[in-house]
Amino acid sequence: MTDQRSQLELPGEESITSDDFYSRQTTKEILATTALYGPWKPDGTFDWESYENLVRTVMRSGSVPATNVDTTWAIYNNWHLTKELIWRTAEIALQEQQHIAEDRPLMVAGLNTNSMDIEAGQIAPALRDQLKEIDAGFRKRRMNRIRYMPVPDRRLYHAPSRVKISIHREIGRVIGEFTQFGMVFFELDIGIKGFGSNYSPREIESILAETPEIQEYKSAIISKKMNLAYPYDMRADLLRIRIIESVAADRVQFSTGNDWFISLARCGKHIKNFGYLLGASQMSPNLFKRWRDAVMQHNPEGLALEHDLQAAAKDFWTPGNVGIYRHYLAIFLAMTGIISHPLPHPNCEPRYRVKPEDYFVSLKHAVRLGLVPPEEIQSIVRNLIPGCADWTEDAIRRRVEWLG
Repeated sequence: MTDQRSQLELPGEESITSDDFYSRQTTKEILATTALYGPWKPDGTFDWESYENLVRTVMRSGSVPATNVDTTWAIYNNWHLTKELIWRTAEIALQEQQHIAEDRPLMVAGLNTNSMDIEAGQIAPALRDQLKEIDAGFRKRRMNRIRYMPVPDRRLYHAPSRVKISIHREIGRVIGEFTQFGMVFFELDIGIKGFGSNYSPREIESILAETPEIQEYKSAIISKKMNLAYPYDMRADLLRIRIIESVAADRVQFSTGNDWFISLARCGKHIKNFGYLLGASQMSPNLFKRWRDAVMQHNPEGLALEHDLQAAAKDFWTPGNVGIYRHYLAIFLAMTGIISHPLPHPNCEPRYRVKPEDYFVSLKHAVRLGLVPPEEIQSIVRNLIPGCADWTEDAIRRRVEWLG
């Protein structure tokens, strides 16, 4: 199989044209997955009440919740909290399962080996140890509709291609021991050198073909293209859709983290199962559902919502500083009433925290998207934005007007 594939000519990004976008547009159902935020209280404890409300909101919008991922502050959470997050998500997912089709997972759980002092060959065995503990809790709760998403391991960044492919094959076999809903192959490139993954199209094609346990491929290719007047485009994502079509169109669902091109969710015409994992769905699961419905109904409202959600996602994202995005998300969720406190993880470094004056960016988008009534602006500013508790109505009005 490998020798035959090596004879194939894989296209490059330079071969992508606008036809690749329009020919792949579809009105099939967009299978949404939403990465969950991990809310915290001012006293430094985890806000379980807000988290549970968020999980239910996501599921009732028709999205599969993904936990222990970057916005759940997985890099800071200890193993005890990680397991509790995964298990509590499962309990709520089982209660809300009527909102998700029976052939889909009820949740996605991230797995991470980056903090471990191990060699590349020990990645899969380390994941097996994690899965044994997680699975024991799932069996008690009678949860079997689970998909796992291993975060790219730093030891594979500079590894030879054969090592990347063989380790993913081994990871797939390990995950296959614990679930029939398989795994997410997660590709991450956010422009930080040496961080995430750096797979070539040939490596992606080989990993997808030789790892049958992969049922979803998440492409997060949002690094800058320095040779262009515009810093981002979707050619890398369209190339990856082509690869899925050529290797596993009936098995692999495509999803993306490219907030700049929400319309990529409509490019699954030649893929049996396709979907989306996007910052826009994290900001407002209900508004994202409204957009998905509009797209499938050929409703022009979908185009306006697409641009509005995309505008907010751009403002929240700071290239090379994903932590800022996480905190912006907390502020937005608090301002729109889904969680209680606009706080990052207690262990979050200062450079990953939004400054008080920038809280107004979230407020601007919350009002513009119709998620905050104008009459609530005064109380939101005084109660949620640091240093604004004593602001006068006139001062708040001037600040909001300045935002446009």
